[in-house]
Amino acid sequence: MADDMPPAVDDDLQELIAELMEAGPEEEAEDRECEEITATALSEATEYLEDPDPPSPEQVDWAEGAVISAQSAADNMASYVLDLRRGLAVFAGTGRPEEAVLRKHVAWADARRAEAVEIASAARRLLEKELRCMAARDHPVIPELAALITAMRVSTKSLVLQDSGGDAVRSRKAGLLASAIKFEDAVVEKMTVLKEKLTRGAAAFAGEEEIVQALQKHAATAEAEIAESQAFSAVLLADANRAASPVVVVHKRPTPETEKEQDQEPPRQRRRTGDSAAQD
Repeated sequence: MADDMPPAVDDDLQELIAELMEAGPEEEAEDRECEEITATALSEATEYLEDPDPPSPEQVDWAEGAVISAQSAADNMASYVLDLRRGLAVFAGTGRPEEAVLRKHVAWADARRAEAVEIASAARRLLEKELRCMAARDHPVIPELAALITAMRVSTKSLVLQDSGGDAVRSRKAGLLASAIKFEDAVVEKMTVLKEKLTRGAAAFAGEEEIVQALQKHAATAEAEIAESQAFSAVLLADANRAASPVVVVHKRPTPETEKEQDQEPPRQRRRTGDSAAQD
C-alpha cells in the first residue's frame, strides 16, 4: 500500500491510514467501549441537571472531573478529526478503499468529539447550578460540616486544653492535640478550596450583581473561618509544645548579701580555730 500512496500523503498520515486499514475486531471493540462510556456520561449529566435538588458532593466531584476530562477528550478528538479530514481530502473521489475507511472514521470521531463537548458543557452547567444554590444559602458551609467543626472545637477545648493530670492523662492529651491539629489543618485546606471556588464563581457571574455579592460574602466567610482555624491551631500547637517540654527545676539564685556571707564564713571559722590554738 505504501508504494502507491499519493505524494501528498506524508509519513505520519501514511501511518495513520495503515492503522485504520489494518484495524480488526479488537479495535472495533475499543470503539464500541468508547461509545458506551460517552453515552453513559451524557445520561448521567442529563440526570444530574434535571434533579431539582442542589447538586450533591458526589455530583459536584463528577462535574469537576468531567469538565477537565471531557474537554481534553474533545480537544484530542478534534485534532484527530483534522488528521482524518486531511487524509480524506487526498483520497476523496478516488474510489479507493482508503476513502471509505477515512470517511467512516471521520464521522465516528466527529460524533465522539461532539459528545465530549456536550459532556463538558453539561458539567459546567452543573457547577454553575451548584454556585447558584450556594449563593442562595445563608452560609457557605453546609450545616452538617459547620456543626462538626463547632463540636470538634468545643470537645477539644474541654478535653485537651487542661493543665492537670498524671503521665497517662498527659500521654492521652498529646494524642488528642495531634488529632485536633490535623483536623484544623484539614479545615484550613477545605476552606481554602471553598474560598477559591467562590471567588472564581463570583468572577464568572459578572453582570448578575446579586449572585456576585452573595458569593463574595461567602468567600469572606470562608476566609474568616481559615483565620479562626489557624489561630486555634496555633494555640493547640503551643500547648502541645509545652506538654512535650521536660520539666526544668530552677533553683533560686542567692542574693548578693547571701553570697557575701557565704564567702566570709570560712575565714571566720579559721580565725576562731586560730584563737583556740593560741589559748592552748
